[in-house]
Amino acid sequence: MEFLTNPALWNLTSPVWLVVVPLLLAAIVWRKHLVGANWWWLAFALAMLVLAFASPLGVLAAGYLFSAHMVQHLMLLLIVPLGLTLFLPREAVEKLLARPGLSKLNSALSTPLIGWVAGLGAMWLWHVPSLCSAATQSDALGLVRSATFLAAGLAFWWPIYSPVARYRLDPLLAVIYLFSACAGCTLLGIYITFTPVSVCPAFANPADRVGILTSLYQSGFTPMVDQQLGGLLMWVPPCSLYICAIVSVLCRWYALEEQPPKENLPEASL
Repeated sequence: MEFLTNPALWNLTSPVWLVVVPLLLAAIVWRKHLVGANWWWLAFALAMLVLAFASPLGVLAAGYLFSAHMVQHLMLLLIVPLGLTLFLPREAVEKLLARPGLSKLNSALSTPLIGWVAGLGAMWLWHVPSLCSAATQSDALGLVRSATFLAAGLAFWWPIYSPVARYRLDPLLAVIYLFSACAGCTLLGIYITFTPVSVCPAFANPADRVGILTSLYQSGFTPMVDQQLGGLLMWVPPCSLYICAIVSVLCRWYALEEQPPKENLPEASL
């Protein structure tokens, strides 16, 4: 716990503190005005953004520890977009998507394959070694990568938890959608865990900016062990989340099946 008090581990100059934290506080203070929305999911998503960028996790993920980098990316791709999707109020989304100029967006949201490819493709694409290192070493490209993860995550969760029912997959198709996503994460996780090649060379020889590398290396936590841990994090937590989502989809399906059919009452005679 002592190393957490190191000022270098706290990114107090991050724009996240100036943007996300006020939004988080506003969501808590004005939660009663978020009509039709699960405001606590918005608060959760914003809190996860603070954790991902402005906490020691964000500092360690910035070219220091590959395992921290992996946790940050899983939060941006899966956790934050999930919270935002569950927050969105149905009435507001329906009104927005009913606008004539959003026909292309409607078409994209009605195609689950786009969400599946976006969710899996973003993680695979940004772990091509050259792209991974470039985005880690460049703030501008790193911002693009983070935005890509958030957008891809929203597209991925949309067919499962969209507030508008017509965009949701049928339960059995949703199970296949989530299970195949788990398989895709597993393959990437296996590759990262067992390959002898550095997946992200920027983490192979990091600068000791916070003064803990020597103690980590002496304890056996070398860059290759760090990469193996990152591979396991890519492998196990996402599939655990997908399994939980599968269970929730099946529960939702069961609840719908249990609802009694509406009776067709005769119209009142005049």
